Amino acid sequence: MDKEHLNTDKYTILTSSNPSGLIKKVNEKTKEGFVAVGSHQVVTIYSQNKFSGSQHMATQHDLEYSQTMISESVLFKN
Repeated sequence: MDKEHLNTDKYTILTSSNPSGLIKKVNEKTKEGFVAVGSHQVVTIYSQNKFSGSQHMATQHDLEYSQTMISESVLFKN
C-alpha cells in the first residue's frame, strides 16, 4: 500500500511498499523543490510465521519504506 501520510506545502512524509516506489516519489518531490531530511527508513509492518506441523518453515515480513522531505523554501529562508 503506497500513500503520503502527511503532506503540507512545506513538509511531507512519503511511503511505499517497495524501494523503487519510494525512489520514484522522492524524485517527483525533488522536482517540486523538496529535499530529503535524513535517511530513509524501513519498518516491518507485518510478520507471519509459517509452520508445517510444529516445524517453523519460514517467516514472511511486509515492509514499509519512508522518507521525510522538506521544502527548499524552508531551508533557504532569508
